[in-house]
Amino acid sequence: MSQSFVSKPKVGRKRLPQVPHLITHSNKSKPLPPGKHKFVVTSSATNLLSVTGSHMSEGGRATMGPQHAMPPLPEVGSTTQNQPLNQTSDNSCANFIEVRNYDKELDSFLADTLNMPLHGAIENFMKNHFIAQKSIVWVSIPELQMLYSHSLNSVTAQSQGLVGHTFQTRSLLRCTNPSSHPAYYSQVDSQFCGSSSSVLLFPIIDYKNNLWAIVQITKESSDSSFGQEDEEFAQWFINKFKLLSKWIRPDLNTEGFAAEILDLMHINDYLDLVQTKMMSLFDCNSAEIWKYENSNRGSVTRYTKTIETIDFSKAGIVTESLTKNTTVNCSNVQIHTNYNVNADGKIASAAMAIPITDDGIHYSIVIRGPRHNKLFTKIDETNLKKIAPLILLGLTNSEAFSQFDDDLRESKNEREGLAALLEVVEVISSQLNNEDNLVEVIMEKGRSLTDSDRCSLFLVNEDRDKLKTSLHKGLSQAIELPINKGIAGKTATEGKIFNIPDVYDSQFFDSTIDLASGYKTKSILSVPIYNSRSEIIGVTEMVNKKGNQQFSPWDEKLIQIFNVFCGISLENSRLFNESLEMNNKLSSFFDTAFAMAKSESLQKIFSEIMHNAKQSIGADRASIFLKEEGKEDSLSTFVVDGDKVPNSIPINKGIVGHVASTKTAMFENDVYKCEYFDSSIDKITGYKTNSLLASPIISSTGELFGIVEMLNKHKGDFEKRDLQTINAFATFCSIALEKNQLKTVSNISDLDIELKKWVGDQEKSKYDIPELLHLSGEQIEQVSRLRCFSVDFKGIGHFKELFYFFDFFKFREAYKITNDQFFRFIFAISATYNDVPYHNWTHACDVTQYIFYEVTTAKIQEKLSQLELFVLFIAAICHDANHQGFNNVFNVKAETPLGILFKDQSVMEMHHVEQSIPIIARDDINLFGALDQEDTKKAWNQFVKLILSTDMAHHFEIVKKSQGLVDENKWDWQDFDTRILGMQLILKVADISNVSRPFEYANEWCDILNREFFRQGDLEKSTGIGLTSPLNDRDNSDKPKSQIGFYNFICLPLYSVTAKVYPELQVNVESVKSNLEKWKELAAAKAAAAAPPA
Repeated sequence: MSQSFVSKPKVGRKRLPQVPHLITHSNKSKPLPPGKHKFVVTSSATNLLSVTGSHMSEGGRATMGPQHAMPPLPEVGSTTQNQPLNQTSDNSCANFIEVRNYDKELDSFLADTLNMPLHGAIENFMKNHFIAQKSIVWVSIPELQMLYSHSLNSVTAQSQGLVGHTFQTRSLLRCTNPSSHPAYYSQVDSQFCGSSSSVLLFPIIDYKNNLWAIVQITKESSDSSFGQEDEEFAQWFINKFKLLSKWIRPDLNTEGFAAEILDLMHINDYLDLVQTKMMSLFDCNSAEIWKYENSNRGSVTRYTKTIETIDFSKAGIVTESLTKNTTVNCSNVQIHTNYNVNADGKIASAAMAIPITDDGIHYSIVIRGPRHNKLFTKIDETNLKKIAPLILLGLTNSEAFSQFDDDLRESKNEREGLAALLEVVEVISSQLNNEDNLVEVIMEKGRSLTDSDRCSLFLVNEDRDKLKTSLHKGLSQAIELPINKGIAGKTATEGKIFNIPDVYDSQFFDSTIDLASGYKTKSILSVPIYNSRSEIIGVTEMVNKKGNQQFSPWDEKLIQIFNVFCGISLENSRLFNESLEMNNKLSSFFDTAFAMAKSESLQKIFSEIMHNAKQSIGADRASIFLKEEGKEDSLSTFVVDGDKVPNSIPINKGIVGHVASTKTAMFENDVYKCEYFDSSIDKITGYKTNSLLASPIISSTGELFGIVEMLNKHKGDFEKRDLQTINAFATFCSIALEKNQLKTVSNISDLDIELKKWVGDQEKSKYDIPELLHLSGEQIEQVSRLRCFSVDFKGIGHFKELFYFFDFFKFREAYKITNDQFFRFIFAISATYNDVPYHNWTHACDVTQYIFYEVTTAKIQEKLSQLELFVLFIAAICHDANHQGFNNVFNVKAETPLGILFKDQSVMEMHHVEQSIPIIARDDINLFGALDQEDTKKAWNQFVKLILSTDMAHHFEIVKKSQGLVDENKWDWQDFDTRILGMQLILKVADISNVSRPFEYANEWCDILNREFFRQGDLEKSTGIGLTSPLNDRDNSDKPKSQIGFYNFICLPLYSVTAKVYPELQVNVESVKSNLEKWKELAAAKAAAAAPPA
């Protein structure tokens, strides 16, 4: 069943704004040593100052200009100058390292990473290995173009000195006289190595190929300089670190943090908690949350331990983060262009601001003043980004909770009222399965909430013309009033609250109930009850507030809230009872179909039909009266409950006579007030009839066969839905009667002509495919694969492929279905399909072919039993029987007969089941005739559930349930319900299989489906009911756009979960994705063509 959804366009990432760097070298600065670069402050696209003579790569890494092109990571050399690095060494080096067995030393290093920061573990490891005086890890901070040593709490530029040179070249550097190296910069390097020192520097690169840090190892004496073996060790460590960095890089565990800050609490408690937690996590002096709404451009809100509103122009460095949606990392807030002393403080300290947006509102999470470091690192940025959504969620939760909590504190009475209301809701919710108890609870709890003397509940009847009253006291049973009568009627028709201090002063008050009960009403609070569709379904009336008081405005609010839950509970109770009733009906239908499938007497079949009908409707007695040939003035008693009922009754008397003459079903809930009722039978039998439901049994040609009658409903009154049910059972009776007669001559002759044409007399009783119904080898290959266009098989080709499918799995031989029976089945079921553009016989065969392709591709016959596969294929053939080309929404809204009969159910799918059952159970077909009783019930159960699953109303529930079982590893093929779910997935995928066919087929099927949509849309426009879907509007059709939404939201989730259950079907997921890309290309081309010229 195709549907479409419009997908939202992706929003591109904004370009990061410019933020000033913190270190400036200009022409006026002290001249650099020979071979050094001069640096000038500029702006860059990553909110940092770049370096003249160098460029920023797309990922934000500094790279040298053309004259200093950065080499790739090369191999270790043997000189004392910069040595290229490589991920692998030559054989001799590899053998040398293997002899040294450095991996044993690695164990100690890995143990250290568990107990100290990573930089400290590396420094200890290198210092111990090299027996060096100094070991420093310089961690890269790309946003600031700086390198930072945690142990020294010192920074240096990524382009200065020996460390900067190693960073820029990404190469190993070994030298015994550092000051003689061209990159030596005394202002920096003299702090870490003397002129006679020996130094070894090398880069550390992680598994993402990002340069994470530079390691600098210094030996003070030139006698113990670094050698070839030391270079080989450094190369070994570089390789090892790259392999292990995915697991040893520090990562913030947010579980404990989330558990605390996501607890519901007041905003003041939340701000105190979140600031304390963030200061501890990031080892900083303060933390803040900033909020900026576009609608309030003049100010921003700052959350510290208090909440304050600040003029936007004075928000300081956070201004850039909020307006440009960019991260700001500043090592000194005072040199930032947006610095503000009130917002950023008087101390020259580092700060970091991370932006986050929620529902159009911009926030920024800020941390300030690292306590033991000079600045915030890349790790700090990553961790702050990780917890920012949690902080924001906690903030919005606490604000919502605070607002709710503050409102509760406004009034002690209101708090107590709401507390009582919550108790009431819990009590009401527990009465789901007992509507009488629910009404009683509603009246009692409504009375106690408002301290009233009484509470009355008025429910709108099915025809919406009366109010049925249920009173707390005073009347023994409910009565009905016109919906426009009294204060309750005024409330029901206008949807307004009426709070009347003295009802006898009101022109709307109806004293009928006072007169009937003897009770004197003084004051009334009347409030409407709405259902989920905003329809008024009832009214609660609080009567006579105690203490001779008037109902207050709070009473009005309280009952309004109370009625919301009443409406939900009443609606849920109705749906619950209707669900139980529908289950009973389906069970009755199954039992009836099973009875009709037996070769038993008409008397016994009718007795079972009436037994099932009586149970389904809840009547006390049920009878069938039939016309007899030659007796035009009477109806014979054929099946009857009770004794002393006459053998025949007049056809022109009583309610039964009226139904016979009009051929229209009717019910009457007070028969002695009905002008048609004949009480003579009551007098004969001594049985008192109170209510009666009757339906005519009509033949397929419109002839009256007889009457089905139900007496005295056990619970409540007969309703319109009971008419629908009894009509269905009357149809079963009609089918049973017609099965006992010869079929119409024209129908038999058409079937016999076709049967004789394709099946020889000797072949009718056989199970082998008739000679004339074989597929060719090329056709077999075609129906076995995805590239199959069922339109090519129209006519007898559909018969041939169905015979092939059933022969392939040996269904007919296993279940004793002869060629004669199967041909009759295909002929009969195909005749139910209408000549509509899409949901026709070809579609049914297309779905069946796709199931054959799925089963054989994924070897599903190894998971499902032969009987389950048999039922699956029959359901596929029948799943759209007698589809009229209109969807369920149209049938309900247009109030077609099907929409009325199956309202609030799967309208068309119930109809498909109803159409299929008589054909499957026909004496000359009887596909389930060889099954025993248990397998027959199982087959009917699966058949109905499979067809009902094709209703798109159940789509998301089925997909969600399947996904949950797969994700939780609870998919159990031994479980009966899980097996049915697996069968439903196969049928549902096949029902929308067009999306996975080759694109030329998918496109053509889409055009065919659109013709059916437009046909419905034209009818909706002409009848004035309005379009039930934008897809039905031929004047505003956008095929690519509709398909993109349909593929994304309907097809891919279904195909994906099916492929998880049947992994071999992943190929179909890829096919859907491929077609989706083509629709996107068409949509883009269409949009480009429609765009105005530049």
